[in-house]
Amino acid sequence: MRENSLCNVIRSGNTAVNAWISTDSSYSAEVLANTGFDSVTIDAQHGMFGPDTVVKLLQAVSASPATPMVRPTSVNLAEIGWLLDAGAYGIIAPSVDSPELARELVDACFYPPLGRRSFGPSRGLLYGGSDYATEANHAIVPWAMIESGDAVEQMDAIMSTPGLYGVYLGPNDLALDLGLKAGGDIAGPVADIAHRIVERAHRHGLAAGLFCSGAEEATKWADAGFDLVTPGNDVSMLRSAATQRIAAIRDPAKTLTATTGGY
Repeated sequence: MRENSLCNVIRSGNTAVNAWISTDSSYSAEVLANTGFDSVTIDAQHGMFGPDTVVKLLQAVSASPATPMVRPTSVNLAEIGWLLDAGAYGIIAPSVDSPELARELVDACFYPPLGRRSFGPSRGLLYGGSDYATEANHAIVPWAMIESGDAVEQMDAIMSTPGLYGVYLGPNDLALDLGLKAGGDIAGPVADIAHRIVERAHRHGLAAGLFCSGAEEATKWADAGFDLVTPGNDVSMLRSAATQRIAAIRDPAKTLTATTGGY
C-alpha cells in the first residue's frame, strides 16, 4: 500500500507543512500540492464547492508527493467513510467536543475490529494500492479538531481515545466560543490554550497541528513544538501574493516579496 508520507515527516521529528484548499479549482490544488507541502487538506466544511468537486481535488493532489487529507462537514460515519473511499489518507474532523465524538471519529476511519468503517474503498483502492483493504488501518490518520471551550475542558479525555492520531487546534472557532474576536494571529487565552494542547498531546503520544494566519505565525508555532502547521489557505495565499505585487508596482521602493514566474 502507498505509505502515508506525512507520518514519516512527523515521526522523524520535523514539522510538517500543510496546505489548505477552499476553492474549487483542481488546477490550483495541483499547483499547491506540487510546491513542497507535506500534506494538502481539502476543506469540505467551509470550502466553496460541493461533494462532487472533492473527488476532483483529491485526484489533483494525488498527482503530487503530498498526503491528501479532508476536513468533513462533521463527525459523520457515512460522510467520513465516503471521503476515505475517495482517497483521503487523513481526516481533520471539526468540532470534536467530547471523547464520545472522538470515538465516533476513530470508528468512522477504521475497518473492524478497530472501527466501524463500511467496506467499499473505490478510489481509495486505486490510490492506495491492491492491498488497501488489509493495510488501510495502518495508513489513515484521524485528527480531532479542538475548537470549543468544552473540547478544551475535556482535552485529556479526547486525547485518550484509542486510534486517534492527532489533535488540531481551530483557533478562530475557539476564539468565538470563548467570546473573543476571530481572525488574525493566535494570541491571549487562545495562545495559552495552544501551548497546553501541544504539551498534553505529546504526553498522550499524539501529534499536534493548528491553523495559522500565515508563514510567520506558522514558524512561531512550529518552534513551540507543533508537529503540523497550516500557514493559511489557498485564498489567503493568493490575496497576499497579489497585494504584495500590486504594492511593489505602485511603490517601486518596496521589495517584491511574492514569488515570480509562471502564469
